[in-house]
Amino acid sequence: MVGPLGTVVHQIIPNFYSGDASSLAALHLQRLLRCLGHAGEIFALEVAPGMTSLVKPVSLLRALADDWVLYHHGIASPLSGRILHLRCRRGVVYHNITPARWYPRSPLRESLVAGRAQLKAMADHLDVAIADSRFNAQELIANGYQNVHVVPLFVEPERFGVDQADPATLTQLRRGGTTILSVGRIMPHKRFEDVLCLHAELLRLRPGARLVIAGEYQPGDAYFRSLRKAARGLKNVEFLGKVSHPELVAAYRAASLYVSMSEHEGFGVPLIEAMAAGVPIMAFGAGAVRETMNDSGVVFSEKQFAFLAELASELIAPSALRKAVLRAQQRRLQAFSASRVLPCLRSAIPPRRSTRRAVRNRRRVALIVQRYGEVLGGAEIHARQVANRLSRKWEITVLTTCSRDHLRWDNDFPAGSHREQRVEVQRFPCQRPRDLRSFNMLSRTLFDRPTDYGEEQRWLAEQGPYVPDLFRHLDKHRDDFEAFIFFTYLYTSTVWGVPLVGGRAILVPTAHDEPPLRFGVYQEVFALPSVLLCNTPEERELIHRRFPRHARTRLAGVGIDTSPGTPSRFRKRFHLTLPYLMYVGRIESGKGIPELLRCYAELRRCVAEPPELVLAGAGSMRIDQRGVRYIGPISERDKLDGIAGAFAVVVPSRYESLSLLALEAFSQATPVLANGESEVLKGQVDRSRAGFTYRDPGSFVRGYRQIDAERRVLGRRGLAYARRHSWKRVLEVYDEELTRIARDHR
Repeated sequence: MVGPLGTVVHQIIPNFYSGDASSLAALHLQRLLRCLGHAGEIFALEVAPGMTSLVKPVSLLRALADDWVLYHHGIASPLSGRILHLRCRRGVVYHNITPARWYPRSPLRESLVAGRAQLKAMADHLDVAIADSRFNAQELIANGYQNVHVVPLFVEPERFGVDQADPATLTQLRRGGTTILSVGRIMPHKRFEDVLCLHAELLRLRPGARLVIAGEYQPGDAYFRSLRKAARGLKNVEFLGKVSHPELVAAYRAASLYVSMSEHEGFGVPLIEAMAAGVPIMAFGAGAVRETMNDSGVVFSEKQFAFLAELASELIAPSALRKAVLRAQQRRLQAFSASRVLPCLRSAIPPRRSTRRAVRNRRRVALIVQRYGEVLGGAEIHARQVANRLSRKWEITVLTTCSRDHLRWDNDFPAGSHREQRVEVQRFPCQRPRDLRSFNMLSRTLFDRPTDYGEEQRWLAEQGPYVPDLFRHLDKHRDDFEAFIFFTYLYTSTVWGVPLVGGRAILVPTAHDEPPLRFGVYQEVFALPSVLLCNTPEERELIHRRFPRHARTRLAGVGIDTSPGTPSRFRKRFHLTLPYLMYVGRIESGKGIPELLRCYAELRRCVAEPPELVLAGAGSMRIDQRGVRYIGPISERDKLDGIAGAFAVVVPSRYESLSLLALEAFSQATPVLANGESEVLKGQVDRSRAGFTYRDPGSFVRGYRQIDAERRVLGRRGLAYARRHSWKRVLEVYDEELTRIARDHR
């Protein structure tokens, strides 16, 4: 799916806001472009609040001579003049303009006329024109465009499954039985008055039928007022207005039949959405409708409402006609998949010629991770260990950010390149800090309901890191490397980076069962790489369950070869006299620290001579609890000394793909008390038989007492388990996969 060498392709669009069809089309186009190896950003004249993390103001666009800029044509937009002054390769993406005749007395008429004039004026000055249907392509050709390509919009059927529907809306709409649905903005050319006429005839055959119209409207608009007046004379007509994606899916899933009476369609997005939701379609064959449906559904050319009502009644019933229509629609739906659309886009924006260098004895590998160096984080430590050890055989370049802190993405390290022993580290600045408060509010909004692609991309952009220079570097220097290793599925550095290199990528997902893992935006991340290197059997099983189309998986894990720590040195340095439990890691709620503190408080109430709880690591939580010592970030030596001297190491996080802290504890013959809510931690403890798990304060106290009774035996088991996790075996897996990629992509 990836071209030999990409080109940066930016997009500009007049307005960008949530739920807008053109805005979603721009996001989908950006996704496809990445799969073809093209980095690039989206810029807009007007950006809705909350979208500024995802889209930049067009004033910030700085296109280089070799870049492409694609303009999503808007009615009478000043961007049509701006694109003509850009000194790069330029193109238009055309989604259609409604003929002005539908708005004879509307202020919109002048804009529609001006929009068509702008379209024609640009024809001789653009390098490519992209239409989303042959119908729209014909209009471009008629206006003088030469290099015209049809790139259909695409839809992800899984986003219209019943599990994506808003439950309350679904229950409400299903309550009435037979439901006819029509979707679209309430505008004259959509001809919703004809939908009302069909409903009036259908009520004679099915008196309980209900008509639901979902689409944005202006309450004071004359056309909408006329519809409301006509609807008062009928039964069971409901205008839903503008709806969220889960509410829209609920409307489709509750519908018995989808009806379109529009007199002008340039593509017909709701038609494909209805196909994806498994709803039979009746549509007037105007504009691109016949092309979109292509002998699926029922497309008619005359609006004889009595006849259409009888046909609709037949489609609503569990008839042979209904079954045949649904089968044909499912076949047609395949034409709008990403795999079918990608070749069309590749012909419109061809890749540059490959400049692959001759294979050298020490082949180059890029390792991409969100933070690197002296930073606290299990995945980041893992990435550094792998980079250092692989550099003995491979030429490793780490591509990362300038940030030390993943919560804000401040630029703590200088940008540019430097060497750490045998590893070259190239850092790129984050262009936007994370607003943690607004990000947490957005997360709470999205984590408890179905989401659409635009919402997930916004969440991803808000989470960060936002490092466009890193993606441009991948685009420009992709052929300088034989293979790419990405660490952690979660961040933009992986989600937006993996598609740029596709089959030459190895992904170390460090995946665990957390809310973002259900986002559909991660489907490609787990499907495109050459292989997924998992840390534990539990992580591998989780990936198999969540991602049916996942790439090949292998267990790689992480090695452990630490030398014994010196407990006395740690005690002396931190003035410790009592036995202590120890945690090392980020001090934040996401790591289970509040629950750990509650469990420890219960331990102090139940045990006569309780140990201290030592917390080591960076974080912003305020720790003020009796018996708890917060010692801040510590060195690697202090960490091993502290672990070696601890009564037990506690691992409180629910979300782990593998606990390095647990492995380090086992290597020091120190038992582990881990959160049993994590399947990964439970698996590590069960396989090692070197600790216990807890799920609440009571089981925490019981685990402590069991460790107290069996500590020496547990320590020996942990040491034996750690010795089975050698770096030699881990590196053999990495080496085999890197060699495979180097061989297959020569």
